[in-house]
Amino acid sequence: MSRLIFMMVVALALCGCVTTPGTGPDSSSASAAREASALATERQWLQSWFSGTPVRITQRSDAAVGIDIPREFCFDPGHSHVKPALAAVLDKVAESLRRVPQVRLQLIAAPADSPLVTPLALRRATQIRAHLVKRGVPAGQLGSPEGAPAETVQLRMELVSS
Repeated sequence: MSRLIFMMVVALALCGCVTTPGTGPDSSSASAAREASALATERQWLQSWFSGTPVRITQRSDAAVGIDIPREFCFDPGHSHVKPALAAVLDKVAESLRRVPQVRLQLIAAPADSPLVTPLALRRATQIRAHLVKRGVPAGQLGSPEGAPAETVQLRMELVSS
């Protein structure tokens, strides 16, 4: 009988040591690892779509992925209307952002036709943002449009800190 009581005490003590998933001291680091893994998965998915194209998908850090699209595939000279090639890239980016809501498109930057940042660059970036919203990306998941001094449309997906 005393052995049975001893076994029950040990069993109860061990049960008290068990943590439920997401409540232990490492739950925030485990959550961050899952989110970083989700971002890495999206980077790989985007790379598979744009392999062999001029679109560059780069891992900037554990928490950021860069997407660069050459200007000539994005806009006609002097115009801010999104060309079909850029629309195709943005559609995949939108799909990715809808799948992983903890990711935010922090940088939405578009170039002008010259190395200077002009109102045309801002109009182009605004068109990019509008395209993503039309594709179902919540506006709160998107950064503000910016002009870019580079010759590429620049997008940067980042994990939102919890």
